[in-house]
Amino acid sequence: MPPLKLYYLSAEVAPFSETYELASFSRKVTSRLHENTKIDIRVSQPKYGYVSERKYVLREVIRLKDMPVYFNKQKHIINMKSCFIPETRVQVYFVDNSALYKVLPELIYKARNGRIFSDIDQKFAFFSLSALDTLTSLFWAPDVFICNDWQTSFVPILLNNHFKDQEFYSNMKSVYLIHSVDEYRKFNKSTYDMLNLSINGSSKLIDNHIQAINNADLTIAVNYENSDLLGKMKKQKKLFEAFEANNSEIIDIPKKTNRELWQEVSNKIESICKKL
Repeated sequence: MPPLKLYYLSAEVAPFSETYELASFSRKVTSRLHENTKIDIRVSQPKYGYVSERKYVLREVIRLKDMPVYFNKQKHIINMKSCFIPETRVQVYFVDNSALYKVLPELIYKARNGRIFSDIDQKFAFFSLSALDTLTSLFWAPDVFICNDWQTSFVPILLNNHFKDQEFYSNMKSVYLIHSVDEYRKFNKSTYDMLNLSINGSSKLIDNHIQAINNADLTIAVNYENSDLLGKMKKQKKLFEAFEANNSEIIDIPKKTNRELWQEVSNKIESICKKL
């Protein structure tokens, strides 16, 4: 039986980038999934300017050079560079688009003075599109996309609306993991236009958690005890209603964790993906 192929998409993976729980979650879960010989997992995140190519030994991948991605009616040329998460054999593909990601500081989503970047939804809309669009160049077809938080919320939406009618993508599934509930999840309607996506309603801001939940094959709420994610979701009536109305699961992450806990989390994600 062939291995289960998982494409793990995240804006943050420790130690390359880290602003909240997502980064350490990504490292720990992908490391344990990789240890399972029945799983073929690969990881992708944007190549921020501060990520040291020398320190982490990022290498160019010949077949992933100078790839065109059309976004907002413009052709972007991107490259993907590869390395392993330190002390593991988990392969990470970095989406390198200098115009979008090179200038971002270690805070990623906001400037050092605390100002949130007004185009941050556009930057991660592009990441979602490129993750899908470049797969044919990678010559690898995942069974399941594991999409982490609002930064990858467009992946389930794009997969359903723009890619599923192509044979290469037709059998792919998506699992959407919610790690946070804050204002970042609200995307400007104009970003949908940049992706040639239509959206109903007159509101200029769209809750992309809800849109991702409605398009994903399953949604997981990663309920960190430190941040009480589930409590925050329940305060957002429409968001929680969408979560309960669709195929969903909850994974609890206590304040104190150990290897056994992370193995249980990884096993649950594997089980969920196999059942899709």
